[in-house]
Amino acid sequence: MLPSSLQRRPMVFIALLAALAALAGVFTLPPLDRDESRFAQATAQMLETGDFVQIRFQEEARNKKPVGIHWMQAVTTGLLTGPEARAMWSYRIPSVLGSILAALACYWSGSRLVGREAALAGAALLAVTVLLGIEGGIAKTDAMLAGLTTLAMAALANLRAGGGKKTALLFWAAIGAGILIKGPVTPMVAGLTILVLVVWERRFGWLKPLLWWPGPLLAVAIALPWLVAVQLATGGDFLREALGDDLGPKLVSGHERHGGWPGYHLLLLPVLFVPAVFFLVPGVRQTVAALRGKLSETEAGAARFLLAWAIPVWLVFEFLPTKLPHYVLPAYPALALIAGWGIHTFARSGAGIRAAYALPGLFGVVILTALIAAVPGIYGPGWVMGGLVAAAFALPALGALTELVRGRAASALLLALIAGLAWHMAARGIAVSASDDLRLAERARSAISEMAGERGLDRRALPVVSTYTEPSLVFSLGTETRLAEWADLATLSNALPGPHITIEDTSRAGDDIAVLEALETGVCGQRELAGVNYSRGDETVLIVRLHNCPQGPETP
Repeated sequence: MLPSSLQRRPMVFIALLAALAALAGVFTLPPLDRDESRFAQATAQMLETGDFVQIRFQEEARNKKPVGIHWMQAVTTGLLTGPEARAMWSYRIPSVLGSILAALACYWSGSRLVGREAALAGAALLAVTVLLGIEGGIAKTDAMLAGLTTLAMAALANLRAGGGKKTALLFWAAIGAGILIKGPVTPMVAGLTILVLVVWERRFGWLKPLLWWPGPLLAVAIALPWLVAVQLATGGDFLREALGDDLGPKLVSGHERHGGWPGYHLLLLPVLFVPAVFFLVPGVRQTVAALRGKLSETEAGAARFLLAWAIPVWLVFEFLPTKLPHYVLPAYPALALIAGWGIHTFARSGAGIRAAYALPGLFGVVILTALIAAVPGIYGPGWVMGGLVAAAFALPALGALTELVRGRAASALLLALIAGLAWHMAARGIAVSASDDLRLAERARSAISEMAGERGLDRRALPVVSTYTEPSLVFSLGTETRLAEWADLATLSNALPGPHITIEDTSRAGDDIAVLEALETGVCGQRELAGVNYSRGDETVLIVRLHNCPQGPETP
């Protein structure tokens, strides 16, 4: 399916694909609201304070997720930039590595399950999928979670093929590290897979190496010390808030307005699983054939493993009241291997059947093309750029679907991989990065630096009070940034006798004339920044004012 030169070094090829997909936009995208900036700001505060146990956003304790990703971000940021640089790309590097790990572990598991050729195709497709690439370029937990979970599942697949104690130790290490990244998700995926396989196959001898005592002890040694430390440091609040205030509400309702009906993730699959979705239907057909005894018993076992991996976790998140698109990412490697398994089979079907195979992919391509065109068209340079970057993705994607319908496996796969990379580079690397309306926090930082430079002031020494309250502003300007309600803005500004900055979010402004007049006194620099607060869905103008310059007021 792929050229022999690529098949000779599959791990290098897969890692390169995953790195290219994840890195698109890593250096050019602004800090994103809200989760990414919260994660990165909490890590920056760890580096500033030296407290690597408690997780805080300014003065607020973030007792929601474990500490693992913060430690990884602290290492990369400490080595590459430092917290004072406020360079988001250094906080994103662990996610890039998680994406690479997920793709490589997918190949390792697939080599044992569906053979090297199908595993190479599946892992390569996973590497460039829309969802994994997006998460691989964002400074939060989910790409690394996918990497560690896939590593645990790859170890399970190798245990079924005769792996021993070393493989079991690797499994437990991945479980412990996964717990440190996002609590119960990695153990849940592995545990559900094991449970379904044991019930389905009525055999469990292959699991005996997991009972070797150093394995569970290793997982406990990885996860438990920090949990004990944070419980002591927070007076027991971490587990109480993480389970009662964060996890608990997600189990009973659409927490933080992130609700949805069962079928939510299935509806998004044709979009977020591009380009692997191009080959998913023939892969499912191959999997069903294996289960019906039309293939070897080894292949039937592989089909059972992949379905036991993908379906239970998918159902959990379909029926969980709280829904976010990335929740089902740990199931994507299994689906990618199913897609890779089906690539060499679709040519045996008739043209009409192959056209039906292409329909989910066509739906995804249409949606993604429209999104790429719309972002710069609405929020950036204009529709001409939007059309050009959309075409950079749409042409190879449609070419891949055309080759699928024609029954040409090799060219369909190569064009699909090109389309996957093109989407990340066009959407994240160009379309979003070039849309200034979405970069309010970064533009506010530049405006403050410019005004401070004109007056010979140090931007970092200027206190900031802002009614624009998105976490990206805190990450961009620094931990001491004061977020305020509109009614309090003038009072807080007047309490700062020296040079300082106020930022007025006009979409949240009140109509108190006295407050407006108070903000206009002592102004020695002002910038107005039009843009969009996409977290709230509001168009706005930020009025950034420099007050009380040493030379005296000079209203612009």
